[in-house]
Amino acid sequence: MANGGNGGNGGVMNKKTIFISFMGLLCSFAFANADTSAPAAIKEKKIVIIGATSGIGKAVALEYARAGYKLGLAGRREELLKELQAQIPGSCIATLDVTKPNAQKKLSKLIEELGGMDIMIISISAYNEFNSSTPESECNKKTLAVDLLGFYQMASFGFTFFEKQQSGHMVGISSVDGLRGSAGCPVYSGAKAFISKYLEGMRNRYIQHHIPIAVTDIIPGWVDTEHSKFSAMPGTYWVSSTKDAAVQIVDAIKRQAKRAYITKRWALIGWLLHHTPDFIYNAMGGF
Repeated sequence: MANGGNGGNGGVMNKKTIFISFMGLLCSFAFANADTSAPAAIKEKKIVIIGATSGIGKAVALEYARAGYKLGLAGRREELLKELQAQIPGSCIATLDVTKPNAQKKLSKLIEELGGMDIMIISISAYNEFNSSTPESECNKKTLAVDLLGFYQMASFGFTFFEKQQSGHMVGISSVDGLRGSAGCPVYSGAKAFISKYLEGMRNRYIQHHIPIAVTDIIPGWVDTEHSKFSAMPGTYWVSSTKDAAVQIVDAIKRQAKRAYITKRWALIGWLLHHTPDFIYNAMGGF
């Protein structure tokens, strides 16, 4: 839900609110506020962040920069990358489009310039490029190109890199929207489901073969970004700032969590979505 969906309407939003609003009082104090102190730096740890120009990716980059990590930052918008590089002295940048054939080559050059890679974080989505007048077919094609195929192109390169050095940590940003098929945005929810299942499959492969590569699935709920102001929308709840989301994401990566809901209270929503029978889910609008 960090990036929303490319379909849906107010009625669906209201039904979704009804479905879980009754849990609000139970969870308002269930989770303590996240520690906002900077993460402790690990000597010479090198982190590559794909999708670092805005939103969650940028917030995570700034959080790691506070602790002095060596950062390689990648994104489509060169001017925004240069602005971020100015805020993070010593960082390396690469302008790349994950849908283009040369994306892996540019990523390889970024890693070489950085001097290696210990953690890869992929935070990408096409959702912010759409508006109400964008045809659904165009939204779907772009979503698949970025959120599914683009993610795979970057992650597969990262996994291969980590396998060669026999260590590493892959982190992917999926979404609560990927937990169930969404009537409002089926392609978006399907693409996010792919991310979660692909990461889970690779994690299981490494466990079976005793390869020391960690894999973390970050599952955000509603997160306010430059383009998606969920806090201004009626019926939304538990909306996080990118800063608060980044703090919890960095903590999850430090713990090498298999999966982490952002913010933590969204774990309850995840449990409900996994266990709600289809007839109830559809009665509430199929979201």
